[in-house]
Amino acid sequence: MQAVFASRARDEGKSARTRARLMDAAVGVFAREGIEAASVNEIAQAADVANGTFYNHFKDKDEIVGSVAFAMARDVAARLDEAMQDLEDADERTSFATRQFIELATSAPEWGRALVDAVWHLPALRRQVSAYARADIDRGVRDGVFKVEVDDLLVDLFASMVLMAVFLRLEGEEGADTGARVAEHQLRMLGVSAARAKRVAWRTLTPLSLVE
Repeated sequence: MQAVFASRARDEGKSARTRARLMDAAVGVFAREGIEAASVNEIAQAADVANGTFYNHFKDKDEIVGSVAFAMARDVAARLDEAMQDLEDADERTSFATRQFIELATSAPEWGRALVDAVWHLPALRRQVSAYARADIDRGVRDGVFKVEVDDLLVDLFASMVLMAVFLRLEGEEGADTGARVAEHQLRMLGVSAARAKRVAWRTLTPLSLVE
């Protein structure tokens, strides 16, 4: 398993490193068992700590679920925002974000599975993901790039396409071109011409990494 949280806490104190180890362990348990079936005992065992140590850092399973899920979402958003600083066109930004999210979530399968499960289980996280997607959609409408009327259903469908793509990639039902295909469909859905959608969605992409 890719220890994303531990890698970022390696220069911090013992307490922070233990908390990070618990969060990485939770990712693995959530990916394997699903959030609903996961237990505090399994997370503590996976982190090689006592249950008491778990409760020194988290009140209960719900708290570590929220901590892990929202930290994942923040990490992805921060990496995407940094990588898109020089992208001005809304269709370029939208395509880039979709493709990189899918690549990030599938490059670390346990992490990706846990994040997808968390989005379905946590309405607040689902709203956050949709809000992130909506920002560039609204930008495209203002700039005249997207020819649609934006409402909550459209944004939810847009975000769901990305999450389903991650799921299908992780299940081995889709291949490496999934991100580009989804981005092209999304751009067409938003009113971008077929030629432009294909050109933008299939640009060469250098995948981002979760671990520095």
